[in-house]
Amino acid sequence: MNELLFKSFVIPFYKAFLGFFILIILIFGVFMELKQHLMIAERLLQNTLGFYAILLFFLAFAMAQQRFQLRLMNDKRYRIFHHLGFLTWRQLACNFLPIWVANHLLILLYGALLSFVAIGINTGGKLILLWIFIAGIFLADLTLTYLRLKKPYPDYIRVRSRITKKLKFQFWFLMHLREKRTLLILGVKLVSITLLNGFFYAFSKGSYDLRWLEFGLLCASFAHFPIWLDKHAFESEQLSYFHAMPLRFGWKFKQHSITIMLILLPEFMLLVYKFGSVENLVNLLFLLLLFQTLNMGIYGLIKGRNALSKSLSSGYLSFFILFLLVIFNLQPLILGVICMLPFVLAMSSRYSV
Repeated sequence: MNELLFKSFVIPFYKAFLGFFILIILIFGVFMELKQHLMIAERLLQNTLGFYAILLFFLAFAMAQQRFQLRLMNDKRYRIFHHLGFLTWRQLACNFLPIWVANHLLILLYGALLSFVAIGINTGGKLILLWIFIAGIFLADLTLTYLRLKKPYPDYIRVRSRITKKLKFQFWFLMHLREKRTLLILGVKLVSITLLNGFFYAFSKGSYDLRWLEFGLLCASFAHFPIWLDKHAFESEQLSYFHAMPLRFGWKFKQHSITIMLILLPEFMLLVYKFGSVENLVNLLFLLLLFQTLNMGIYGLIKGRNALSKSLSSGYLSFFILFLLVIFNLQPLILGVICMLPFVLAMSSRYSV
């Protein structure tokens, strides 16, 4: 039974949020050493706001996992699991405990790291609160699953919204991210905004020129690489119907530009907040344009290569070339034009979304 539950609830969860976990492994596993993790954990435990922030992240992760699991429960293929509703809460908890541990391994491992550091710096109160919070997440998760299984299998009723009667094309991928890639978009935004904040902090404290911020935008743009991979996969699989329809270049350019702009909206707001003074207005406009075109170029590169391995190799090469162009002080406007070339080429075919 445990093997069946594992294949039904653990593997689909990690497959659905594969981009998020790859991003976490790359940032916190490859580019960071254990010493840095210990220093960050110590800072989080010593700072009350930081400690509550990590608890909030644990809660957001658990809510995303629970939402995904409840969505699986509503799938017709999972109708057989509604027979588990005949079990008592205690019996269900015993069966689902290994599944819960497997799906929440990220917060359990980081909780163990925080516990190790908390013992060393004598913050026992926060250590107790941490594990009470994690235990509460477990109890709430199992209770919601139990209540879902106790209810009759739901019938699907499609209801048209009275407010938004027709969802425009530029919002389709955003809805896909919200429904099925919640952790991916949250993880990418966390890494991207943290990177930009770090670059702005160094820019304000040191004697850097505009190239430093351009390099920061380049790093933040490539942090969105998993999202653009998922966007291409979404359009190739779920929008394959439109591949047989000739679409105008201008229409596609407009729709994709708006979608990418909406996804980058938090970073745009951060740029305006950090760099939005009157004397920096021209440079701010160039930075906003550069950030938009960088991400459009990355998406066009992925769409043009049409294969994961080729996209990754092209991504490494493109990052290195753009880094050199930034170092040699190429104007942001010219750099933006260069970035637009892969996007324009990818949109050139009339029989592509």
